[in-house]
Amino acid sequence: MEIALILTLVTSSVQIIGFVIYDVQAFRKMLNPNVASWAIWAGITVLNFTSYSSMSGDWMKSLLPTVSSAFCILTFVVAIAKGGKFSKLDQFDKSALALGAIAALTWFFLKSATYANLIVQAAVLIGFVPTWRAAEKERALPWFIWTSAYVLGTILVVLRWTGQWQDLVYPVGLFFAHLAVALMAQAKTPK
Repeated sequence: MEIALILTLVTSSVQIIGFVIYDVQAFRKMLNPNVASWAIWAGITVLNFTSYSSMSGDWMKSLLPTVSSAFCILTFVVAIAKGGKFSKLDQFDKSALALGAIAALTWFFLKSATYANLIVQAAVLIGFVPTWRAAEKERALPWFIWTSAYVLGTILVVLRWTGQWQDLVYPVGLFFAHLAVALMAQAKTPK
């Protein structure tokens, strides 16, 4: 089996492990996921994985955003199942939704998965702001695991390099976004 295939499977498995830990913690009421944020991420990640897949043309690179999307949707369902309530959307949530809509329209009218995906990355990062602000309510472990998945995803893109710099924007951006949550959540843990 070639190294890229093994790395693809390991990267996706690491991502899934992070989601399983997060969802179990949510069910055990060890954390309280923001239902509105997960709803937005669930929607935006569908556009993310479809545009990324179309843009990169590489199923190995695209498996991480695909797995992420499926598990964002599952986590949204878990948040609702555990009795989570929708909080009022703040300006960051609304901005992320607006950028998601702009990305979809860009892809539809300009027929550019690349432009759409780059706009979606901005939407995802803006969608992180409420999570960063409430990071003290998060548990660090799943966020560190997700951070690791994005490191592996970045390595995979480099291994399968075709000169498309835009393929790096997703894993590198989400590496930093997840790492920030992990570090802020870790900082609140008593020593």
